[in-house]
Amino acid sequence: MKQVAEGELARKAIHYSSTLIPLAYYFVLNRAIMLWATGLLFLFFLMAEIVRLRYPRFYKLYLKVFGWMIRTHEKKDHLTGATYVFLGAFLSIFFFSKEVAVIVLFYLTVGDPTACLAGLSIGKTKLPGTEKTVEGSLAFILAGLLATFWVPGVGLGVKIAGVLLAALIEYLPFKSFDDNLMIPLITGTVMMIILNNMIHI
Repeated sequence: MKQVAEGELARKAIHYSSTLIPLAYYFVLNRAIMLWATGLLFLFFLMAEIVRLRYPRFYKLYLKVFGWMIRTHEKKDHLTGATYVFLGAFLSIFFFSKEVAVIVLFYLTVGDPTACLAGLSIGKTKLPGTEKTVEGSLAFILAGLLATFWVPGVGLGVKIAGVLLAALIEYLPFKSFDDNLMIPLITGTVMMIILNNMIHI
């Protein structure tokens, strides 16, 4: 088993902690409160990103505090993953049913970091055109299903289709958009289409 860098472990710990979003939505808070919470958090992070990118003094402070755990493309001209997580959560809660929003957010907050850790630690078989691995993608699928099997109202077949699509999106290189945004939005849209068509059959 290969050793995973401390910075990457810290990133994934933060990513896993984002499971509080779907958990809070399903068990504690209603849709309106979740929209306010995720929307305000997104705006807060976005404003912080603008400040760090536009003002050198804040940028230097940001690098001093977080430089050890951020990726190269996030240092200069790219928003960090956390900002996209809150945007993806807000849009998922806004557009999708509660069950679908919870499921796709678990795919994001459990499946995605598990794929990364599995790929870095035990991954051996590279997927074409990327550094990502078969082992990482399989870990995504398994973790995503385990995290969502208990959510009612969505059949297992739809969940399997959703997690397979989410794993595919995680594999594909999105240069313009972060997969923290693309995973929930694309997967949720397809799952809603499937469910709506099943209702009308």
